[in-house]
Amino acid sequence: MNLEHFLSKEWSKDYTCNEFACDVWQAITGEDLRQRLDDFLNGSGQFERLDEPISPCLAYYKWNDQASTHVGVFFNGRVWHLGLRGAQNADPQVVKIGFRTVEYYK
Repeated sequence: MNLEHFLSKEWSKDYTCNEFACDVWQAITGEDLRQRLDDFLNGSGQFERLDEPISPCLAYYKWNDQASTHVGVFFNGRVWHLGLRGAQNADPQVVKIGFRTVEYYK
């Protein structure tokens, strides 16, 4: 599966890591995740927390309890995510730099 076209995506106030993760997830699985992710991030939805990442799954990064959650998609050993400098397909340990915790969900 070729996801390289996602690397041209750029962050904006209307297209954040949440929308990017939903687009990547839908390309991989065919599932529209938007409402489910919005519900989860607002405390009313559920995902299954994983002890270890499995491909594909969602990766949630947090600095602290007051900061917003950064989300990406773990797929084939890499994390697809969108930051202020654009989209990346990076090693999970590299993405974790700058965050205190990472959790994986399915």
